[in-house]
Formats: sequence, structure tokens, C-alpha cells
Amino acid sequence: MLTLRTSPASPFGRKVKMALIVTGLIDRVQAVNADTVDPKDSIRQQNPLGKIPALVLEDGSAVYDSRVIVDWIDETEGRHTLIPTGAQRIAVLRQQALADGLIDAAILQVYEKRFRPAE
Repeated sequence: MLTLRTSPASPFGRKVKMALIVTGLIDRVQAVNADTVDPKDSIRQQNPLGKIPALVLEDGSAVYDSRVIVDWIDETEGRHTLIPTGAQRIAVLRQQALADGLIDAAILQVYEKRFRPAE
């Protein structure tokens, strides 16, 4: 069984879960919460960046960064349901990059309000 290291609040983790659902691979994956602020959490061994999501494969190796995980899912599924081949590929990857950039900006706003002192 595959293990998805994520957290319920992670938009990138939800992106990966949606990709798993669309491709029908969700039943092969167990989601396990990761605490990126806990230095004892194994996420740092699974992703040297210490970020989520990370997909731990059956051999113990890990795929990390939602874009890479989605590509791995798409290749594993084999039908290229998520990322088409040919002329449409770049358009879909560009849309993914734009969506990821918007998510990054939204996360930074949340962190700014949550962690920076008002003064």
C-alpha cells in the first residue's frame, strides 16, 4: 500500500487526493497526517525539504511535490487522464503551474496572518 503524507488543511495534499480519485488509485493509498513543525516527524526523511505532500511508495522511496506526485499518478494509471500527451500537454502543465502559484500566494497570506505579530 502507498502512503500519502499530508495534512487535512493542505491544498496540495487535496490536489493529490483528487488526482488519486480521478484515476481510481485512491484505494491503493493510505493518508497519514504529517506535522511539518515537529522535528521528530518522519516527513523529513521522506522529503528532504520537509514539506507535504509526499507519497511513500511500496519500496519505501518517496515522491514529493504535488506536481511530481500528480505526474507519477498519471504515469502509473497509464491512460494519461490527468496530463495529456501531445499538443495539450503544455497547456495543462501551464494551468497546473498557475493554480499552484495561486495556492502558494494564498498560503503565504494565511501564514502572514497566523504567524507574524501584528506590529
